[in-house]
Amino acid sequence: FTSAAAAARFGLGAAVTEGALQRLAANGRVVQGEFHPAGIGQEWCDAAVLRRLRRRSLAALRHELEPVPPAALAQFLPQWQNLSKHSLRGIDGLVRAIEQLQGATVPASALEKLVLPSRVAGYNPAMLDELTAAGEVIWAGAGSLPGKDGWVSLYLADTAPLLLPPPHPLELTALHQSILDTLSGGYGLFFRQIADQVRATTHPDVLDPQLADSIWELSWSGLLTNDTLGPMRSLLGSGRTAGSTAHRAKRGVPRGRYGSLTAAA
Repeated sequence: FTSAAAAARFGLGAAVTEGALQRLAANGRVVQGEFHPAGIGQEWCDAAVLRRLRRRSLAALRHELEPVPPAALAQFLPQWQNLSKHSLRGIDGLVRAIEQLQGATVPASALEKLVLPSRVAGYNPAMLDELTAAGEVIWAGAGSLPGKDGWVSLYLADTAPLLLPPPHPLELTALHQSILDTLSGGYGLFFRQIADQVRATTHPDVLDPQLADSIWELSWSGLLTNDTLGPMRSLLGSGRTAGSTAHRAKRGVPRGRYGSLTAAA
């Protein structure tokens, strides 16, 4: 209740009512604050009544957060992730899916074959490239896997500084450090630009395959990223599988611009 309502109820002047309420507040009998959901200004409430209301509110909130059986969780998660409905479509749908997946590590080989297509109807890799090239989405490695695969996670650029984990442990070589130094300016460089800079400063004889291997080691560790997933697709597509020919395919030069995640953070 307000001071004006109390004054009207008991037929007292506003100053007299306010003084009486202040004395009651000093004795702990009433509490002053903004209690009405509509925000009607300063109000008064009996201290015991307010404690009772708070206990009931907390009890109601705890009831909403009660644990559920594993079966209920298993039923909820696919629906929440839009795995069965395919209600997410287009770029906006992809952004929504990435928002839910932020920080979750998945095998890079499964990201665009299983994870995203199962959530976004009509998913096309060009959709993700559009978001990464525009700087709206960042991908980060979280450790390598056997073969040419690795763990990867996606982040919205606005929340990435808060959600990106520390880099995966990697024993840095002199070549690794030279690559990181080249990208320490906070801007992205193409592979050829990195190669030219590294050769001009510390490793004049390094070959493209050696440099590419080091870049991928840094990428899987979460120290580097790229403004497109094209290089990752090329890497995964060049890996040998059971039944493939035994000769080693020639590796193409990685495309897209690489940048340091630590410098960006």
